[in-house]
Amino acid sequence: MKVSVTRSGGFAGIPRRAAVEFAMRGERSASDDAWAALYRAARIQSGSLADDDGAAHRMRDAFQWTVRLGRQRVDVPDRTLTGPLRELAERVLQEGA
Repeated sequence: MKVSVTRSGGFAGIPRRAAVEFAMRGERSASDDAWAALYRAARIQSGSLADDDGAAHRMRDAFQWTVRLGRQRVDVPDRTLTGPLRELAERVLQEGA
């Protein structure tokens, strides 16, 4: 499974991008298991964010996040990015290529 994250906005307006790939099935490492568990929790949470109109809640100089969970895309302002989705997004930016 591939997860990609783009964080844009902020004072400098410089986007930051990263992606990770991990196995959801078959032979998996302990690291893959941790990514898969976080991915599943984030997918559940992202379903409730899909109906949110992030554009209406954007704040000047705040970060805007785009998280791609496989084929699903979630655009969310920084102040509403919480829980497993935030944890996944931040971990991808930290550890991804």
